[in-house]
Amino acid sequence: MRQDDEQYEFGIFQLANDVLIGTINLFQVCCGSLQSAFIGYFLDQKYHGKGYTTEAVKLMTAFAFSDLKLHRIEAEVMPHNLASIRVLEKAGFHKEGIARKNVKIEEKWEDHQVLALINPHD
Repeated sequence: MRQDDEQYEFGIFQLANDVLIGTINLFQVCCGSLQSAFIGYFLDQKYHGKGYTTEAVKLMTAFAFSDLKLHRIEAEVMPHNLASIRVLEKAGFHKEGIARKNVKIEEKWEDHQVLALINPHD
């Protein structure tokens, strides 16, 4: 991984017709002793529940571990967003705890469930 790489963004496409249906990214990519990043994603609502996001997360983490040689990928999700938590769990992420008043959303500090995946080859 190059030292100045901080973010990677990719589209999520429906293969049948090559339509862009979402995005996925790695951000706050850290080199050195951390070798970590955060993962985020968005999928058009009409494609929810069809496995696209889970597959994209699996592909992104494989890229992060194989190509970028990262050690840890972390995600933070609002605790009531059970669908997103399930996506991450199906991709192998484990719950680590709650980050209290972690992100300011619409002028209110919100808690987030912290989930992480460690490179299985480390």
